[in-house]
Amino acid sequence: MRNISLLAIVAILFSSCGQDFKKGEKGLEYKITATGSGEKVKIGNFLQMHVCQIISNGKKDTIVNDTRKNGTPIIEPFDSTSIPPEYFKIIAQLRKGDSLTIRLLVDSMYKDNPGAMPPFMKKGNYFLTTVKLLDVFTNQAQMETARKKDMQIKMERDSIENIKILAKEDKDLQAYFKKNNITGLQKTNLGTYVQITQQGTGAMIDTSVVVVTNYTGSLLNGKKFDSNTDSSFKHTEPFNVNMTNDYTLGGPVIKGWTDGLKLLNKGAKAKFFIPSVLGYGKQKMGEMIPENAILMFDIEVANVLSKTKTEAKAINEKKLKLKKDIEKKFYDSLQNVSGKQK
Repeated sequence: MRNISLLAIVAILFSSCGQDFKKGEKGLEYKITATGSGEKVKIGNFLQMHVCQIISNGKKDTIVNDTRKNGTPIIEPFDSTSIPPEYFKIIAQLRKGDSLTIRLLVDSMYKDNPGAMPPFMKKGNYFLTTVKLLDVFTNQAQMETARKKDMQIKMERDSIENIKILAKEDKDLQAYFKKNNITGLQKTNLGTYVQITQQGTGAMIDTSVVVVTNYTGSLLNGKKFDSNTDSSFKHTEPFNVNMTNDYTLGGPVIKGWTDGLKLLNKGAKAKFFIPSVLGYGKQKMGEMIPENAILMFDIEVANVLSKTKTEAKAINEKKLKLKKDIEKKFYDSLQNVSGKQK
């Protein structure tokens, strides 16, 4: 949630003029600002749109989602089978360049299941959706070309923004290190700071291995958000970090981890200080990790496995699980027989 944008303010102003809205189906009201041209959209077209969703209580307006914030418009097929009929009939009136505002009382949205209403919504609130139809594509090839162009623009914009954020957070980390008298730090090329607290042995970790780790993660204020060594987080099994590009060995982790681990070897212990752009960036991770959070991790490298060893370990684990499942079924069947005999 954040303060409302200019587009959203305009949408709210529209919403205050009930006479400007037309009645749709199932409680929907809508207003089309027809500034576009060309034919109306057709089934099979691909619609390139900026979409903003807003909750309004008449006094305070908050944005739930805005594609402008995410950096790129969305491109969706115009398909009567995937779009609810009441929305389909409204969108079918649009032409390239048109703007649309749809509003719906949240009472109507959750009429059949009021218990599912999120806490930030209250009866009498309006759920507003604003749409700007940027372009209309008639085939898959046009859509793919536009999507690639949008992604390229987003990557370039994100890269420039990340450089600025990284520079700012580097200053914040330097101040934190000085205030807390933290020394013996190494800085990676990407920007992760690593403080090795126990040296390991053997070859340094590279992109050909899977690393078995124990860890505790916290924010700069010291608040823990995850750990496999603290039983209060209810998962104490070692965590495997796949350093390779073979995702059958495990999914990817944040860049700060793979970046920092390259300075370690088997048996090493370290503390990582990870700028937000090498962590979760603008993503809020549940209630524990806010947007743009600098992360700290206490890391122990329990083992380093080659690809062959990792595959063999996975096979052995599957065999062991299968063996346990067979044994459980056998003993369960014995208990069932014993119970029937009684």
